[in-house]
Amino acid sequence: MERILLISKEPDRWKHFEMNLSDSYNFVHSKPGVNVNFYNITVVATDEIDVVKEIVKKGWPPIVFFGEPGDFQMEIKARKLGVEEYFSLSFDSELLHLRLRKVVEKSWFVVWTRQIRREMVNLQEDMALTMAQTVESRDLNTGGHIMRTQMFIGTLGDEFVNKGTITRDQLNFIVRAAPLHDIGKIGVPDSILLKPGPLNDKEREEMKKHAEKGAELIKKMQKKFESHAYLPYAYDIALCHHEHFDGRGYPNGIKGEEIPFWARLMAVVDVYDALVSDRVYRKGMPREDALEIVFGGEGTQFDPKVLEAFDSCKDFLL
Repeated sequence: MERILLISKEPDRWKHFEMNLSDSYNFVHSKPGVNVNFYNITVVATDEIDVVKEIVKKGWPPIVFFGEPGDFQMEIKARKLGVEEYFSLSFDSELLHLRLRKVVEKSWFVVWTRQIRREMVNLQEDMALTMAQTVESRDLNTGGHIMRTQMFIGTLGDEFVNKGTITRDQLNFIVRAAPLHDIGKIGVPDSILLKPGPLNDKEREEMKKHAEKGAELIKKMQKKFESHAYLPYAYDIALCHHEHFDGRGYPNGIKGEEIPFWARLMAVVDVYDALVSDRVYRKGMPREDALEIVFGGEGTQFDPKVLEAFDSCKDFLL
C-alpha cells in the first residue's frame, strides 16, 4: 500500500483527509524542519510552502499541497514551485481519490525511470572500470595497482575532508575516478609496456604519452556519459598525475596549484605504490625506504600540504 507523508505544524487538520483515504493509503506524520528519509514514501502532502521549497530541490517524491479555499495567490506560488497537485482543505472525497491516484501513478513512473537511469550509470561506470582493469592486466608489473591506489587516495582524501578542503561528495568522485588514472596505457605498445627492464629515452618518451592519451579517452567518455559527475575528476587525474609541484613534470609542465588538487593526491599515492610493488626487473623496496623517497620529493615532485596529510595517514597504508 502506498505511503503518504503528511508534513504540517497542525497534524489535527489532516484527520478528515486520512479518514477519507485510509482504505487506499498508509499515512506517516512529520513536522516542518525534521529530517525525513523519503525511502518508501510515495507522495508528500503538506500545507507548508517552505516544505515545498526544500523537497522540490531533492526532485522526488512528488508533492501535493493543501491550501485554504479561494487562496489563489498561494495556489499560484505552490504550482510555480513545482507541486503536482493543489487541493483546498474542503474537498470532495471522490475527486480527491481520482486526482491523487494520478499523482501516485506519476510517482511510481519516476521511481522506475530513476532506477533504470541508475542501473545505466552503474553499467557505464563498470564498463570504464573493466577497461582500466584490462589495461592493467596487460602490464604484468602492476597487478592490483589500480585497486591499491584507489584505496590509498580514499585514505589520504579523508584527511582533507576532515580539514574542510574538499567535501565528502568530492572525495567520492575522486575515489571513483582513481582507477582510470593510467587508462591511457591502452595506447602504449606491448614492447614498451611489457619490457622486462628499464626503458631507454625513446621508450620513456613514448610511455609518457599515456597521460594525454588517457585524458583524450576520458573526454570521449564524457561526451557519451554526460551524467557521470566523476569523469571531470578522472580527466584531471589522468592528465596531470605526473605533473610535478615545481613544474618539471609532464605532459604540460604546470606547477603548484595549477595542478588539480586530486591529481596532486594521486601523484603521491601512485609513486608510493610503484615503489613498494614488485616489478619484473626489481623487487618492491621496503616501506620505510619508499616513504623516505616520497617525502624527499616535498616541494619538488609533490605538494607539501599533501605530504603533510600523507604523513598523518601513512600508517594505514599497506
